[in-house]
Amino acid sequence: MILTKEEFEKHYNFNSPSAVCRLVREKKIKLNKDGMIDTNDEHNANYCQKREEKIKRLKTKSKREEPEKFKQSKNQKSSDQLALEIDLLNARLEEKNQNAELKRIKIAKEKREVIETDVLNRCIQEIFGDMIKRLTELPNIYAGDIIKTVQSEENPKELIVEFLTQKISTTIKQGLQSAKTAAKKYYEEVANDE
Repeated sequence: MILTKEEFEKHYNFNSPSAVCRLVREKKIKLNKDGMIDTNDEHNANYCQKREEKIKRLKTKSKREEPEKFKQSKNQKSSDQLALEIDLLNARLEEKNQNAELKRIKIAKEKREVIETDVLNRCIQEIFGDMIKRLTELPNIYAGDIIKTVQSEENPKELIVEFLTQKISTTIKQGLQSAKTAAKKYYEEVANDE
């Protein structure tokens, strides 16, 4: 087969005409008297055969690598899609949970049931915390009254127990009333917000 330099370049997958000129200069291939390249020439045939084998190896290698690259990119894409789907499912689940909670609150309000919420819980816990604190401080608060009772009475134990019981009952009632008032105030604010 007789080829021009450009045809030789295309046929044997060279990147530029200078590569073919270099091969001529290095005497790896030779030109005929017309400046063409005869691939059947004894000198050129050896190089052309080696070049064709190299091209076949490169094509075979690239064919093997392509499915692996494609498979790898396909797996990567599917893992990205999977992560996206998980995020979407989590968002939908969170939205459904919020909607279910809102429906539960709405139903409970319509039935006029007490609804526990973080805000209300904290409010009630504070009130009961204050009530417990007052209960533990009762003996200190009324120490003067207790001392007077002990000094003036022969049998002060019953009077002191009765006195403290009365003070404890009053403190508990006040705590429960405060909790009730806080809950009522909370629900009135929620109702006004709507």
